Amino acid sequence: MLLANLNAGLAGASPRLLSKYSAAADVFLRISDMIVVLGAALIAYRLRSGSWMPGADYRLVIGTSLLFAVICFNALPLYRSWRGLGLLREIAVLGAAWGGTFALFSIYALILKVGHEVSRMWVGMWFAGGFVLLALSRTLVRSLLHGLRSHGVDVQRIVVVGLRPPVVRIQRYLRQNPWVGMRLLGYFRTRDDMAVGESSEMTCLGELRDLPAFLADESVEEVWVSMPLDKLSRIKPLLSQLEHTPIKIKLIPDLVEISMLNQAGEQLGNVPVISLRQGSVGRESQFLVFKAVVDRCLAFVALLGLAPVMIAIAIAVKLDSPGPVFFRQRRQGRAGREFQMLKFRSMRMHREGEHQVTQATRQDPRVTRVGAFLRRTSLDELPQLFNVLGGSMSLVGPRPHAIPHNRHYQALINCYAQRHYVKPGITGWAQVNGFRGETPMLRDMRKRVQYDLDYIRRWSLWFDIKIMAMTLVKVLGQKGAY
Repeated sequence: MLLANLNAGLAGASPRLLSKYSAAADVFLRISDMIVVLGAALIAYRLRSGSWMPGADYRLVIGTSLLFAVICFNALPLYRSWRGLGLLREIAVLGAAWGGTFALFSIYALILKVGHEVSRMWVGMWFAGGFVLLALSRTLVRSLLHGLRSHGVDVQRIVVVGLRPPVVRIQRYLRQNPWVGMRLLGYFRTRDDMAVGESSEMTCLGELRDLPAFLADESVEEVWVSMPLDKLSRIKPLLSQLEHTPIKIKLIPDLVEISMLNQAGEQLGNVPVISLRQGSVGRESQFLVFKAVVDRCLAFVALLGLAPVMIAIAIAVKLDSPGPVFFRQRRQGRAGREFQMLKFRSMRMHREGEHQVTQATRQDPRVTRVGAFLRRTSLDELPQLFNVLGGSMSLVGPRPHAIPHNRHYQALINCYAQRHYVKPGITGWAQVNGFRGETPMLRDMRKRVQYDLDYIRRWSLWFDIKIMAMTLVKVLGQKGAY
């Protein structure tokens, strides 16, 4: 849901919470992070040398690294409010800050030639153990805050101006997830509200003119403004009405008629900018880098482990029918860039008309005996690990379609081209949900696109792992491919 902070003028900002509980958690984390860093160093030294008292060289390294940790931990948004945001995102930022700490120390040690007497094994143990302990401490603090908020402690009280479908969805989400620590007290009526029968779960607090008096009498942390995009001119009078009320105001525009993907806010200079469409990780570049690194590492390991299998398949393909081992076809990847996708050839050599690509069908006479087995078990996709290693594909993502198919379906399916906001994958969310192989009906392709866009919205490392695990169970041997 798109929340634009009008007071700050910075849509992507996430101010720290001002409650005493969150302030205490902030102070606790700042202190405990440094204690954990120091403790991890001492534990690693104890395990390495059997003593709790490190020598002078080790003390110098520890002290310098603590200084760099303070710098890196505060340079990144590690101490922002994580209310309502995922734990993995917080851990990823923590990992970036911890990695930056050791990167700075490495540069410092290289330039000043210090730390040569320090055990590299100890440094490695400290780095690994420190990250685990830091992640554990933040998980414990988060669990404690979630527990408090679930019992009504440290809960933000919010009122809404106008009632539109996005607000109702937020209300349902907050009721189902009390740990977020936000409570919608109700809404103030406007001329553009949805029908009352559709929003019976929301309490009406009165007319818009009653809002200032309500804020004066009640303890409210935020006011959310919800209205259609073509009615945003009414915000200015509202802001004037609340000019003397020091309260945070956020905008929840009703954009249901606009085809959006991972909308977010940012600021360029002094101008707030709302992104209506972007890829799954455009807002968090560290996640994009992280996914690329994981993809390449896993692809490299998979190629090493599967090399004997791939060699055997290549020999079988060559012996089964004349023609090359690999089938190459131009596909569109991220941002619509074309690349050569690899597969083990599963069909006999044949010619097709220009700009024509015929989908494989059940009992397709073009498919060879070996090819039928490869397609049924998805082993024909293994060469795409080279595409992943080269950066044109990902292990998980929307499956790349033939370019003529893209042109055909773009004219028939709304938002079809949004699949290209991310790299295509060897497997995907649509494939593990049964939308794989031939799509004789338009509704089948529509469902596949829906799953692809859902993947882009929900991307996380654990989501990728889940899809890869489901691939082994559901896709290998699935009857939808031939």
